[in-house]
Amino acid sequence: MSLRRIDLNLFVVFQVIYDAGNLTQAAERLNVTQPAVSNALARLREQFKDPLFVHAGKRMNPTAAADELIGPVRQALGLLEGSIAREEGFDPRDIKKVLRLSIGDVGEAALLPEFMSVLREKAPQIKIQAYQWERRQLARKLAASEIDFAIDIPMAVEGQLRQARLLNEHHVCAVRKDHSLCAAQTLDLEQYLSLEHIHVSSRRTGGGVADLALSKLGKVRNNAVRLQHYQAAFALLERSDFVLTTPLSLTNQYPCRIFELPFDAPDLELQLYWHASSERSGVSNWIRQTLIEAAHRLLKNRTNRTQE
Repeated sequence: MSLRRIDLNLFVVFQVIYDAGNLTQAAERLNVTQPAVSNALARLREQFKDPLFVHAGKRMNPTAAADELIGPVRQALGLLEGSIAREEGFDPRDIKKVLRLSIGDVGEAALLPEFMSVLREKAPQIKIQAYQWERRQLARKLAASEIDFAIDIPMAVEGQLRQARLLNEHHVCAVRKDHSLCAAQTLDLEQYLSLEHIHVSSRRTGGGVADLALSKLGKVRNNAVRLQHYQAAFALLERSDFVLTTPLSLTNQYPCRIFELPFDAPDLELQLYWHASSERSGVSNWIRQTLIEAAHRLLKNRTNRTQE
């Protein structure tokens, strides 16, 4: 088959259909009508003498031929996009993209505001969709371009997955501003264990970094409330005598007093993950570097409110 006979734009449509698994969603991503996508798929089927995608409920599942084709198509389009970006350069203000991130509660609350402030200034046409996928799904979601980046705890990466360090967050103990503890200069272990705690976790069961550290000392704290999000935890903190063990940067966003933990607890480390195929895209590289720089600025500008 000669490439001279194929409209190369059809490969762009093919990749988006493969990633979206749905003609309607593919049309939305391409900003064209669904009949236009269906027409392009019909032309591809004719050229390759294969259906390429078959209906399975609401999804369009790839055939074996499509699975074999997607790798070379991704590589070719990535090289072309990267080459154009390098040759011509681009103005971030001209980037029109929906940036899809898998990100947890801490990253969303601490990092995204800093990142968004940069985007509003330098790339105002980029839109953000943030949600959290299960860790075991991240490699597949990144490979299929269903998400652009993932921000999560350190994990072993294999194959085409890449990572870079974003944040290393110190944990502190927070209380409301008029809590009885505020008269004290420090918090000792006996006091910490005597208090009622708010525990934040996306999981239904299991402890956090504080609980794991205390277990090594043979101690257990009183987790009176378990919540999914830090925003809810800080709202509760303001209206109660509960205490909250939290990453330090989050405390700058809420009215509270903080103490150093009276025991050693691991820091919260967040990594940025992406697929190697995206490294050929000048736009993706710019976004990745901007995310990393936003994380560095967050750590640099963070006000250490811990009492000496």
